[in-house]
Amino acid sequence: MLSELRKHPWALVISFVFHALFIGAMIVNFTFVDKPKTVKAGPVAKTVKAEVVDQQQLDAKAEQKQLEEKRKREAEKQRKALEAKKLADKKRQEAEKKRQQEAKKKAELKRKQEAEAKRKQEAERKATEKKKAEEKRKAEEARVAEEKRKAEEKQKAEEKKKAEEARIAEEKKKAEEARIAEEKRKAEEVRIAEEKRKAEEARIAEEKRKAEEEQKRKEAELKAKLLAEENERRLNSLREAYRIAILQKVKRNWIKPTGSEKIPECWVKVLQGPGGIILDVTFSTCRGSTAIYRASIEKAVYKAEPLPKPGDPALFERELNFNFRPE
Repeated sequence: MLSELRKHPWALVISFVFHALFIGAMIVNFTFVDKPKTVKAGPVAKTVKAEVVDQQQLDAKAEQKQLEEKRKREAEKQRKALEAKKLADKKRQEAEKKRQQEAKKKAELKRKQEAEAKRKQEAERKATEKKKAEEKRKAEEARVAEEKRKAEEKQKAEEKKKAEEARIAEEKKKAEEARIAEEKRKAEEVRIAEEKRKAEEARIAEEKRKAEEEQKRKEAELKAKLLAEENERRLNSLREAYRIAILQKVKRNWIKPTGSEKIPECWVKVLQGPGGIILDVTFSTCRGSTAIYRASIEKAVYKAEPLPKPGDPALFERELNFNFRPE
């Protein structure tokens, strides 16, 4: 019965109004009657009993209506309390999420600073080692050159001493022997000159070989440097094209939210897996935006899955950061 009345509240109202008019008519009727008519006891008793029953039903319905209104007020009060609690929980969760993002950002900055310090320290160590190796190489070359010079001087001194002894011995011999000794001396001088010439040619050839090797080494270093620079330019170009392709695909899948007049720019952080699968989408900064606007960007990112592949597999980035500006 009560469920039927809840479904049709106007029936309850009409019934209540009808009974009220009926009771009012009866009161007016009793007021304007001068003298009660004499009626039989049976019909009067039935009429009074029917009126009492109707009054009890009206009272019961009025009480039921009050209970129903009280229940509705309690339900409304509980609904508002639940909505307030949900709003408070949402604000608390957003604050906690923001705090965690800030902490993560600080930790990432610290890690980068430590990595940069370590890189500089490693670069300084390598530069020091390279300098020491270069100094050691030059010292070794100077030592070898000095030993060679001393050996040549010693050889020349020995040869000169032998020539002088031979000359003195030849002077003491007979004229015939002097002639033979003179021829021998001249032949010895030719031999020494030839050996000296050959030694000089060998020295010049060695210096030329070393110069050629040094030139080749420098050319190889320059070529390697140019190739590295060219590769870096190529990778930079591919990296920029990779980022632009991702941003354009996200923009193509973005739908402007209804009622969004202001369209602020947002820094979006996307965590992707192999094959461009989206794992997570967060926002670092998005000043002046609404939850609906951020949700539209997040939806566009997921609709852009899988994300475009880079031109070089080495350029794949698990974490992507880009500035979303629809205009």
